[in-house]
Amino acid sequence: MKLSDPNSILQSFLNLCIGRLLLGLLIGLCLFITFLLRADAEALTWQALWPSATALIVVFSARSAFLGLLVGAISGAILLVNGSLVAVLQYLFTEQFLSIFSSSWKISALIFTLILGGFVALLEAGGGLQALLKLCLGSSSRASQKIRASSKRLQLTTIGFGLLVFFDGLANTLLIGRLMRRSADQSGVSRVKLAYLADTTGSAVACLAFISTWIAFQLAMIREGYMAMELEVNAYALFLQSLPMNFYCWFALMMALISVFRNFNPGPMSSYEKQARNRLIDTNNSVKDLFDSTIHNGAWLGAVVPILVLALAVPVVSYCIGTDSIWPLTLRKFATAYQVAESLVPIILIASSILASIVAAVWLVLPMPGANQARPKVLSIFFLGMGNLLRPLAILIAAWMLGTAISNLGAATFLSSQLSGHVAIVYMPVIIFLVGACISFSTGTSWGTMAVLMPLSIPLIFAMTGELSNVERDQFILAAIGAVYSGAVFGDHCSPFSDTTIIASIAAGVEPLEHFRTQLPFAALTGLVAVLAGFLPLGYGMPALLCLLIGLAFLLLIAHFYPKKNAH
Repeated sequence: MKLSDPNSILQSFLNLCIGRLLLGLLIGLCLFITFLLRADAEALTWQALWPSATALIVVFSARSAFLGLLVGAISGAILLVNGSLVAVLQYLFTEQFLSIFSSSWKISALIFTLILGGFVALLEAGGGLQALLKLCLGSSSRASQKIRASSKRLQLTTIGFGLLVFFDGLANTLLIGRLMRRSADQSGVSRVKLAYLADTTGSAVACLAFISTWIAFQLAMIREGYMAMELEVNAYALFLQSLPMNFYCWFALMMALISVFRNFNPGPMSSYEKQARNRLIDTNNSVKDLFDSTIHNGAWLGAVVPILVLALAVPVVSYCIGTDSIWPLTLRKFATAYQVAESLVPIILIASSILASIVAAVWLVLPMPGANQARPKVLSIFFLGMGNLLRPLAILIAAWMLGTAISNLGAATFLSSQLSGHVAIVYMPVIIFLVGACISFSTGTSWGTMAVLMPLSIPLIFAMTGELSNVERDQFILAAIGAVYSGAVFGDHCSPFSDTTIIASIAAGVEPLEHFRTQLPFAALTGLVAVLAGFLPLGYGMPALLCLLIGLAFLLLIAHFYPKKNAH
């Protein structure tokens, strides 16, 4: 041992102590400022945004999502309670923490996440994932070709699985990240790139899907907008007509494909991808094992069958519960069935995950063709997979606590009232998109953004189009609906407070801050194209399909002319 080692240890200890002291002072300063702002609590305006700002400051300073979100939640409690410290802590516990467990959706999200962690552990233990990955990636003759081929094919497989699990953004993001992260390591794909692909094919796909756990809420928000004017409406028809105008979601999926085919990785993503590939080239063992290992024919069914059970159980069970007669199958009957079964969706998600876990466990234990012939302890594997997600779930709970404070402070209403001024009708799609992005970024909730903005946007469009024909007015209504959905998902992708951002990082096994930093350039570029090629020309009357084609051309040009030094 070198003589300098004790000095190095002492120096590291002092640096740690100084760092923790500075962090404590920063947190104390943030909370002190919150107490000063509380003096004007009866007339909260911009102060409603302070908990979000506090959380951001601490997240970036401490590089800890849980600590930042918790400090933001405490700041919100201080602003909401004009009382002693005991009253603040009581509010924090009863209104922000315990209220989480009064929401069936949030409880189901926690249980579903834990069960899905055990489900993926069972799939990994059975060897089906490795067989499925080998089947999807094919083979190549040389090691360098194997690395390039496996990297691209794994990313395409990730996107393909994301399109398959279209029914729920949470299930999509969590399942894809957990399923593919070990394979990503073996294929030279960084975990942050996996998180980006899982996140993009999560909420974006669920927001576009005409059958999903989102659809009932989306239709309800359209109805709310029309009920404000005491009008009846076919919300499902409006939703379908607005799909081509949901520019951000379409462009986000296009950007994901371009990033794979053109090897386009802007911002910090480039260095992460380069490190992952160099690490694989240096070892050169994972890819060799991945392609050259002997796997029994049919072993991939051990992954495919349970995944199909999970993917199909939710829409099938929802349809069977919500419809009077199964035949004939129509889109309208599917939509109606989902509306009827909406209150049961949390239970359906849990039941589907349990059923899929049972199928995976049976495949693991019974001597089926291609299955792992070992007899592992199924319950031990399942509970170990669940246990791996306990710490990350604490981050999700902290995000919900902050979200409750932000909602009670009225941050979304304040933002919408400040940002949506009196402007020409042709600019309203852009304005609505930007307002939705700001609300979603600040609050971290896409659904909350829809709930606030949709009932405001539709009556506003009606008021501003009084002299236009019904056809022209309806086009602006559809544009507003698409802009609300796009802004909600865009801000959700950019926000470090978003539950999907946190879940995507949990599923991929990376820090939420790393996922936020690496996904932000993709989301920002996509949002810029949605404005310039989508909502702006749409407001001037350009057809939505033409806007989509122009946006695709913009994305391809960005990938082509982006500085090569920032894209490996």
